[in-house]
Amino acid sequence: MYLGYHDLNPVNTNPLQTRDKSCVYVEAAGEEALYQAGMIHFGKGEYQQASQLFNDLVQCEPSNVKYRFALADSFEQQGYQSETMAWRNSYLQGAVELRTGEIRPSLKAASADVIANTPTGMFLDFVAVKLNAEKAEQAGLNFNFGLEHPDLNESFYGEVSNSNMANIQVDELPKTDVVLRINKEDLTKVVLGETSLKSLIESGTARVDGQTELLTQLANCLDEFDGLFDILPIARK
Repeated sequence: MYLGYHDLNPVNTNPLQTRDKSCVYVEAAGEEALYQAGMIHFGKGEYQQASQLFNDLVQCEPSNVKYRFALADSFEQQGYQSETMAWRNSYLQGAVELRTGEIRPSLKAASADVIANTPTGMFLDFVAVKLNAEKAEQAGLNFNFGLEHPDLNESFYGEVSNSNMANIQVDELPKTDVVLRINKEDLTKVVLGETSLKSLIESGTARVDGQTELLTQLANCLDEFDGLFDILPIARK
């Protein structure tokens, strides 16, 4: 089974990894030949073609500064010509990594206002993304839960099973293993780190009914993301 586009070309059924494929091209054509061909394309303003060749060189030889800067030059030109923010950011972020060899934290776009206005269903989807499947399987997580916002009269039903988590908004909660009742405003404060769920429960502001240990087990199976992954290979030292 294939998820997404597959052109049925047998070469793409079990393709080489990016670096391995690039090295096949480099070894077949020669580093200097690929570099010179890339520079010819760059000189003609054919920056996409230049990037294709320079990228193979960088993937195969990440520490080569000349190749890294050439690829960065081609990315910057395409970034300057891009009409969409997403494309421009991708090109220029790639160029920065190539020139600096560093991965720096991104700007925090999730302000308090954004989080406060994020629908709870989307928040639960984000929790599902953070669920570590291996940890969930080892912990034997298999339960259903409810989340209620008394201030908004909203209810959400969720299930954790098969190392996955899903949720849906409902008019009335069915019987569940555990239910968390918390105002949306208070949930926002928990997400922002202004308070903790434990303190809200102890003060009576929030309430948990049922098997409360299930929420603790779920929390122990969530990953934390720092977002510091490389788009292009970092030079080996």
